[in-house]
Amino acid sequence: MTRADEAQLVAAISPERFQPFLDVCNGDTERALRLYAWDAEAARALHSPLRDLEVSLRNRLHRQLAGKFGQPDWWNLRRSEPNGYALDDIRRAEDQLAERRRPYGPSDVVAKLPFGFWVALLSRGGRGNYEMRYWYPALRHCFRGHGREAVHQRFDRMRTLRNRIAHHERIEHRRLDQDFCTAVDLMRLVAPELAARHDKYSQVPAVLARKARVLSGEEEITL
Repeated sequence: MTRADEAQLVAAISPERFQPFLDVCNGDTERALRLYAWDAEAARALHSPLRDLEVSLRNRLHRQLAGKFGQPDWWNLRRSEPNGYALDDIRRAEDQLAERRRPYGPSDVVAKLPFGFWVALLSRGGRGNYEMRYWYPALRHCFRGHGREAVHQRFDRMRTLRNRIAHHERIEHRRLDQDFCTAVDLMRLVAPELAARHDKYSQVPAVLARKARVLSGEEEITL
């Protein structure tokens, strides 16, 4: 690759976005371009466990709360109404569904709600007092042997990683091996069958293991 080729790639990425990769590689542009490509490869691989973690968490919590409060749109009951931030998420989801001009139900709303909505249900909830409203009467049974605060902190770290990947932000500087283990460990709590599939079939360990070989040029980048 010529220097002119490298310059064109950096311009396409943008110098500002590329600079952290260049810093890590001590100014070696070719190596930094390889790191940039590997970063995207790792993000693609991690998207799979994070996707299944998000979907399985929302389905598990929704089933638990619908069962506890006796109706699928449990958020519309006064005694189980979430805080204002969560209600904004719900109303936004309902507005988006209404724009389609087709009938929709609680399951459609659930599918529209962001990962952060479900992770927040494991927090204290501010004035919503989620510990008394959700955790003790219902959600603690999903995480037997685990405290609410520790569970929330771990899920929130996964939410941050998921958002970085969704917004195309750099992740190579994180302990991605630990992130992968955390994602699968948490999935094991809410959907052990899905976790077992990732234990057996995930490409994440192989992608992480080839980082040094990609940076050295021993192995080709994958786009």
